[in-house]
Amino acid sequence: MSVLSQFSPEAMSADWAFKQMFKLESECRTQIPATQVHAVGQFPKLFDQFPFPTLVNSAFLKLGDLFRSSSNTLRYHIAQVFQTSQHHLPQITHTEELLKRILVVLYSNDPVARALALRLLGNGSVVFAKYPEAQHGVLLRFQSAHPLEIAAAVQTTERMLKYSPEFLLVVWETVIAKASDTQMLDTTRTQLIHSLRHAASNLQLCTVLYDHCRTWMSHPESTSLVQNATMATWKTIIQKHNELRLEDAEFVSCLVQSQLSSTCHAALALLDRWVPKSHISEMGADDIIDSIRDRLISLVRQQFRNSPSDIDMYRVRLALTVLAKIEGSLGDSSGVPESWELAEAFCSWCLGVYRGSVPNSQNVLDFIQRSMASGDCLDGESKMDIPNSGCSAETDHLLPGNRRLTGMDKSNPEYYRLISSTLLAMRVSALLGQQDYTKAATKNVMRTWNAISQTFLSLNSGHFTKRFLRTSWSWCMRINKDCPISGTIKDMLGSPNECITHSIASIAASGKLSGSNVDTQLVAACARNISDFGSATNDIETPASEQRSTWTSIIIALTWGLCSENGAVQNGLSENAKLAADAILSWSSRICSQAEGSEPQLALYAASGPPAHLWQRVLSLLAANGVWSAVGSLCRATPVSRLSNQLQTWISFVRLFADSECATNDPEEYLRLADSSLAQLGNLEMQKVTRIYQLFVVQLRREMTDLLNGWRRFCLAGSLHPSSIVSARSLISRTLELEHQARLVAHRFMTIDCTTRNWLCNVQALSASVSAAASKNGDYQTHLSLQHVADIKSSVSALMQDVAGAAVVRLGSSFFSMPPTPEISIETNPDMDAAESTVTVFSGTQFHLVVEGFLQIPTKHRLPAAPARVLVAAWLSRQPRRSSDQDLHMCARYAATAQRASRFTPNEAAEDVLEHSEKLLWEKAILFDTKLDGSYFECPCVIPTPSLQQIFGHYDTNIAVHLSSGDINNF
Repeated sequence: MSVLSQFSPEAMSADWAFKQMFKLESECRTQIPATQVHAVGQFPKLFDQFPFPTLVNSAFLKLGDLFRSSSNTLRYHIAQVFQTSQHHLPQITHTEELLKRILVVLYSNDPVARALALRLLGNGSVVFAKYPEAQHGVLLRFQSAHPLEIAAAVQTTERMLKYSPEFLLVVWETVIAKASDTQMLDTTRTQLIHSLRHAASNLQLCTVLYDHCRTWMSHPESTSLVQNATMATWKTIIQKHNELRLEDAEFVSCLVQSQLSSTCHAALALLDRWVPKSHISEMGADDIIDSIRDRLISLVRQQFRNSPSDIDMYRVRLALTVLAKIEGSLGDSSGVPESWELAEAFCSWCLGVYRGSVPNSQNVLDFIQRSMASGDCLDGESKMDIPNSGCSAETDHLLPGNRRLTGMDKSNPEYYRLISSTLLAMRVSALLGQQDYTKAATKNVMRTWNAISQTFLSLNSGHFTKRFLRTSWSWCMRINKDCPISGTIKDMLGSPNECITHSIASIAASGKLSGSNVDTQLVAACARNISDFGSATNDIETPASEQRSTWTSIIIALTWGLCSENGAVQNGLSENAKLAADAILSWSSRICSQAEGSEPQLALYAASGPPAHLWQRVLSLLAANGVWSAVGSLCRATPVSRLSNQLQTWISFVRLFADSECATNDPEEYLRLADSSLAQLGNLEMQKVTRIYQLFVVQLRREMTDLLNGWRRFCLAGSLHPSSIVSARSLISRTLELEHQARLVAHRFMTIDCTTRNWLCNVQALSASVSAAASKNGDYQTHLSLQHVADIKSSVSALMQDVAGAAVVRLGSSFFSMPPTPEISIETNPDMDAAESTVTVFSGTQFHLVVEGFLQIPTKHRLPAAPARVLVAAWLSRQPRRSSDQDLHMCARYAATAQRASRFTPNEAAEDVLEHSEKLLWEKAILFDTKLDGSYFECPCVIPTPSLQQIFGHYDTNIAVHLSSGDINNF
């Protein structure tokens, strides 16, 4: 079949999938238990491989029939299938029929079978929870005396409440009664109490549940497991109208000293929802608040007595947060708040351990005592006046939540303790709301930046480090634009850590520092580094930190150059971008002056060249700024002798493409270099490295440059003669095709960067302008005289003056990688593979087929618009199309045919004569659209055949599938 799929030609066979389902069903009906269990276990794989709604619906109905009539052993495995494949359940269209089959078992006399039916309902809660029949069946099962059935009813209730919170009104009294029954198992009571968290949206139920939680907590027979579940549920219903009472806060504070970490964590999490400021004016509140405060201080000091590996960061973070809330509400300025003293001491201890100045065996309390004995001050001795930060309301969303560090803290605990303690000091200072401690917290941030910028970090620390840098930097800038962080900039620029340099460059170029003292100093530091680098003559002795600082400054300057063009950043930063490009050209010439591959060249590059993690970013920023001379120089200066063959070929391609961009004024030299770069992409294809996106971009750029040179020659030509009509017609046709090619690249690769997408839009606009100027005198194919050619020459000549600036190619970071694209796998019914590509049609008849397929969107990449519908264009061709996925011209030609498709109306007459330019195609493509059902779509198509001069003919079927955001008119 000649299928013009814009993404992937692979298709899945629905017939084979249904055959597999029938085979599995027959195996489930056998009398061999092992065969039955194995067959049931194959259904999830079938659903994942072929998520057809029809197949999924039929298969689950068959499983429901099997569940109704099989043994309990097989019912258990069927329930497991519902749990494993619950993401496919929304595709079921006959949910009520499936529910009836399950309710038959639910109302049977076998308690084990009823328990299994309850489990199945719980696993399928996503579709069953809203049905009153299912809710009533679950409610009746609470009256059972069988423990297995009760446990299943509790679990099902908890799962159904997730998808239908209104179900809580039905089972409220039953759940409260069972949760209050101390004779029930703790695990069952815990599940019931957890399920009551859905009452948070009901004001009346929250008030009633608050009293029940207090009763369960104080009951003498409540175990720690029940208490932990109660405090977790209690925390979810704490709201402004239902705040934690003072006496209840005191009761909960007694549990923070529990030896069980789970109980302590639950109590602290509940206290974190407490608002001490609301209870300060109550009678006797001072003594109660002081007792809570003493317990929290005792808890923190107890943790600080432990060895570093035994410190529970979750306890310390929550305890100091609640303590800071209390002291911030009291507003006592007679001394240093205990929360700040402990938080800063902990931050200083973590910093000393990280740097190695404090032995790892010394605990925090010993560190505090020795520091006080030696006269060191830990509470931020600076009393400078700074603007008020507005307490914690402004910055609380930037501060870390009450979550434990897991996974990452095992590889480098000293580093993660330092980051956590710094963020904790920021949080405590914001909650205290006093200027002195906010300033001291800012100094802690500065010291932490200095510490982490001078050491190597593992790759898995990148996300955590970036989050800390962005959070702390934004926090410092919010409280004071002149805060003392500018002194750390130079060290941060020269950091050996990839994540730090990228984060600093991104933050500095984002415009967040614009107008501040930090912005001014950073501009001066980057300009100074670049100037020194460009004027250097001997770089062998350059320290590694200065080398990294220089290249990071170049990245910042180039990014500023992009922002300044859009008006986002001012202060003459575009001049710094030019300075960075000139410095790279000067450095490249020094590298290339050495013999290629010689030891002096390798030594000079190692001492002054860009670090490996910055090389591609520098390259992409130069390309985005359109400085292709610097791109080529950087590639020539890069030693490739020790790289792999694939990297050597890739660098050679980038160098040739950059050289071709520098030779656009010489048509012959440009075409030679452009063809050489395309040849290098072909070599990458032979090395199993697919670069279709780069191939299309280079082909588009080559065609655009060659076309513009053709128009220039046409405008500069002398007197007109009949051959000028042929030349004009050819140039106009190529201009229209260029517009289609640019649209195809932009539509096919949806995740490309904004810089490249803007260039593609400029290409389309330029092509449209030239086409409009050339076609304003009528149809260029049929009515074109010498007078019309003269008018075209005059109109295009006026446009050629503005073409030079608009024709500059600017490509972003996606050009140096392979941007992921949505993939569409399609098949047709009737099935037409390569052996059955043609069909026999008669004049005036209709050809029926169904197109179905799946859409796979790449993860971690946002599309310009969420696809809601699929557009299918279908047409017949007299001959099989030439399938070449790497030929932009052919792909654009067929895509243009698909994009010109329109809805068919019965009164529309078929074309009697094929257009002269489309001899191989019937140009009248028919447009169909259908809605996406998750990732699946199915579209029936009816193709009317053209009127033929002969009675019948053999035609090839062509299908193109596109995505749509909802409006089918915007193809």
